[in-house]
Amino acid sequence: MATRVADDGGDEMTLQSHNGRKYPYFPSAVQHSPLERLPFVEIRSDDILVCAFPKSGTHWVWEMVRLLVAGQLDRAEVSKASAMMELVSEEEYKDLPSPRILNTHVMFNELPEQVKLKKPRIVYVTRNPKDVTVSDYNFVKKLTMCYNYTGEWKNFFRPSLEGKFDYGSWFDYVKDWEEVKKTTDVPILTLNYEDMKEDTFREVKKIQDFLGIERSDEFVKEVCDHCSFSSMKKVKANMAGVVYRKGEIGDWKNWFTVAQNEWFDQMYEEKMKDCPLTFRYTLK
Repeated sequence: MATRVADDGGDEMTLQSHNGRKYPYFPSAVQHSPLERLPFVEIRSDDILVCAFPKSGTHWVWEMVRLLVAGQLDRAEVSKASAMMELVSEEEYKDLPSPRILNTHVMFNELPEQVKLKKPRIVYVTRNPKDVTVSDYNFVKKLTMCYNYTGEWKNFFRPSLEGKFDYGSWFDYVKDWEEVKKTTDVPILTLNYEDMKEDTFREVKKIQDFLGIERSDEFVKEVCDHCSFSSMKKVKANMAGVVYRKGEIGDWKNWFTVAQNEWFDQMYEEKMKDCPLTFRYTLK
């Protein structure tokens, strides 16, 4: 069900509500109700799930995983959205050949019930929240067919970090996953966006090892080149202007005012005081 949610300046964006949480309003998906059916989606033990809070590098990692599994550089334009579990009907990916590479931004307890039983591999991606918030603002502004939002950054910043928009609070999301990793026996590999930008080859090797795939170092390097930001922006041309903006670390400095940064730092200290996670906001 569509609803309009206002920012601090009164400008509204279109979202949908489900079980007390807010999600993007995907007009094409409403009739299929993928969120309602998500708990009952059939999972295979050899599925691979890429999970992340929005704008944390999901497209990037999904493409890396796809190419590692394929064992060749497929130049065809394959959309991550075609296997995004809260966006499309299960029928869209039900018959894909194994291993299926699925993806989602929902929290662990919102995943299909069979995840705990079948124990598919999960590649979980994190990114510093300052760059996440800036990237999300630009994404929401550009994806007018879903959000229909025209608000200003100064009015988006605070409610976004407070969890008033789609997918809720970044803080709640990452803390929940940290607790999940302590208690579940579902195999989870945690990747960090900043680490991947620092040394893509090293991080792709981690994915390869986690998936139990043997690929030559030469091929891994080819995957890294193919998945560079400039390359993916060209290959994924149909949505490049929306999905791929800068891909930089530290772009938040061009958006956060001094007052906003001080407010964020105080909020981060309060929300994350009992969480050992640390993030880098620049790369030297």
